[in-house]
Amino acid sequence: MKIPKTLASLGYRDYRLLWFSSALANSGQFAFTIAASWLIFSITKSTALVGIAMFATMIPGVLFGPIIGVLVDRIHRRKLLSFAIFVNATNLGTLTILSIVGLVTPWVIIACAFLLGICFNIQMTCTNAMMPSLIPKEILFNGTALQGTISHGAGFLGSAIASPILVLFGPYAVFGLCFFLYLSAGIQSLWVHFSQSSNRTDRLNIKNVFKPVIEGFVYIRRTPLLELMIMMVFFHCILTMAYTSLLPEFISTEIGGNSGVYGTLTMFIGLGAIIGNLSTAAISTMRGQGILYIVMAIASGLTLFFLGLTQSVFMAFFIGLAVGGTQAVFMAINLAFVLRFANDEFRGRVASVNFIFASGAMALGNFLYGAISEVIPPKLNMLTTGGLFVILVVIMLGFSSGLRSLYQKREHFSQEQQISANM
Repeated sequence: MKIPKTLASLGYRDYRLLWFSSALANSGQFAFTIAASWLIFSITKSTALVGIAMFATMIPGVLFGPIIGVLVDRIHRRKLLSFAIFVNATNLGTLTILSIVGLVTPWVIIACAFLLGICFNIQMTCTNAMMPSLIPKEILFNGTALQGTISHGAGFLGSAIASPILVLFGPYAVFGLCFFLYLSAGIQSLWVHFSQSSNRTDRLNIKNVFKPVIEGFVYIRRTPLLELMIMMVFFHCILTMAYTSLLPEFISTEIGGNSGVYGTLTMFIGLGAIIGNLSTAAISTMRGQGILYIVMAIASGLTLFFLGLTQSVFMAFFIGLAVGGTQAVFMAINLAFVLRFANDEFRGRVASVNFIFASGAMALGNFLYGAISEVIPPKLNMLTTGGLFVILVVIMLGFSSGLRSLYQKREHFSQEQQISANM
C-alpha cells in the first residue's frame, strides 16, 4: 500500500515510533497544562500564579537549554530521550499520589511543572536532533510538519481527553491520565532504533563543559540564516503564542465561559494545528515552503488579533482553529529550515538554542502578561501583541534580504544558503 505524500515520513519505521511516542508525551504535557492552570486559578483566582506555573514549565529551556544541547550532541540521543520521558512519568505519578492524599498546593504544582519543563526540553531537543537521521533530507519538512501535528496538535488530543475528565472528576484525575500517557510514551521510545556516530558519544569533559556550549553559539552566529530563523521564532513565540496564562480570565470575562469552554477552546486550537500541518505537509519545494512561511507569520499575528476581538463562544472556537493552524505551520517550517541549515555535529545544540528561544519567549510572555493582567486586560493584550508581530514581519521583509531569500527562486536561495554556510 502506497503511503500518501502528506504522510511520507510515517513510512519509515523508526520515525513512526518516534512520532507515536511524541504524540503520547506531548498530549500528557498539554493535559497537565490544562489541569494545572484551571486548578491554580480555581484555588487562588490569580492569573499571575497561572502565569508563574506556565513560566515554570517553559523557563527550564532558558536555564538549562545550552547544557541540554551539549548532552544531546554527546550522549546517545535515543537513550537520553527515553530517560527524560520516564522521569516525567515518575514526576506526574508522584503528583497524582500527592493529589489523592490532599497535599497538593499551587506551589507543589509549580515545582512539578518546573521538573516537567526540564525533561520536556530534553525530549524535544532529542526528537528534533534525531529526525534528520531517521528520514531522507528531501522530506524533512514533511517530518517536522507531522511532528507539528503532535507538538502543537497535542492540544487537541490532550484537551479532548482531559476536558471531560476535568469537568466530571476534577484536575486530580487528569494528573493520573498524564502519568499513563508519559509511561506509554517512554515504553514506545525504547523501540526506536537510532545509530549515532562515536564522535558524538565521547565522554563529557565536566571541567570544560561550557566550551561546546560556546562553540554552538559561535556556529549559529556565523550562520546568518540560522540566526535569522531563531530570531524569528523568538518574536513569534513572545508575541503570538504566549497567551496561555490569559485564557482562563479571557474566557471568564470576555465570553462568559467555564472550564468546559476553556478545555474545548484549547481543543479547537490543537485541532487547527493538526489540520494546518497536514494540509501543508506535502509541500516539498524550498520556495513553496518559504512563501508559506511568510504567509503564516503574518496570519498568526492576525488570528490572535481577531481572537482578542471575539465576544462569543462560537466565534472563539472558529478563530481558535485558525490560531492553532497558522502558528503550527509557521513553527514547523521554521524548525525544518533550522534543521536543514545545521550541520549534524552541531544539530543538538542548534535545536536546543532554537527551543530555548521559543520556550523562553513563551515563558517570559506568559509571566509578564499574567503579571500585568490587572492593568492590561487579556483582550487588549491579544490585540496589541498580535498586531505588533504583523508589523514586525512587514518591516523585516523590507530590511532583511535573508528573509526574502526564503521565498525567492531556488537558485538565489541556494546561493544565500551557501554564503551563510561559508561565513
